Amino acid sequence: MTRLFALAGIAGLLLAAGCAPVPITKAEVDGRVLCNDLQMDQVERQARRVNANVVWINCPQMVLRAS
Repeated sequence: MTRLFALAGIAGLLLAAGCAPVPITKAEVDGRVLCNDLQMDQVERQARRVNANVVWINCPQMVLRAS
């Protein structure tokens, strides 16, 4: 019975390992466009200080560069 549980556990781990994502390479990261969370946070903090409302239609974007 314990062998059956051990084999089932090992099989489950192998199946889970097969679903692991592939690591991202520098070539895939270079040039990717993302929202600039830091700039959005600064704008929202400033808006809270002056009691203003911020509605984002498009986020400020930044381009990732691999070094």
